Amino acid sequence: MTLEQWAAAGVVLGAILSALTLAVTVSRPLRRLARQNEEFRQDWYGVPARPGHDAIPGVPERLRRIETELHPNGRGTLRDAVNDAERRLKDVESRLDDHLGAQQGGRPDG
Repeated sequence: MTLEQWAAAGVVLGAILSALTLAVTVSRPLRRLARQNEEFRQDWYGVPARPGHDAIPGVPERLRRIETELHPNGRGTLRDAVNDAERRLKDVESRLDDHLGAQQGGRPDG
């Protein structure tokens, strides 16, 4: 091979190596972005059950579950529990006021 052929081969090899370096440099952030996108999609849409793993519900399903807990239905939702606790607190407060009023000679300290 002549010197010119070696130089041409070197230029071609340099171009190939430069292209590979550029491809690796560009592909790393793209792979990271693709992985983050996939993680977001799994969080948003959920993951179906598979052998050895339970299904993971997505964000819309979780929000529906939370929303149903915020409306009373008489069957033990969070709203029912809060309403029941409030009712019992008012009952205790009323009985305490009556008791304190009786102790102070009929003058409740409101």
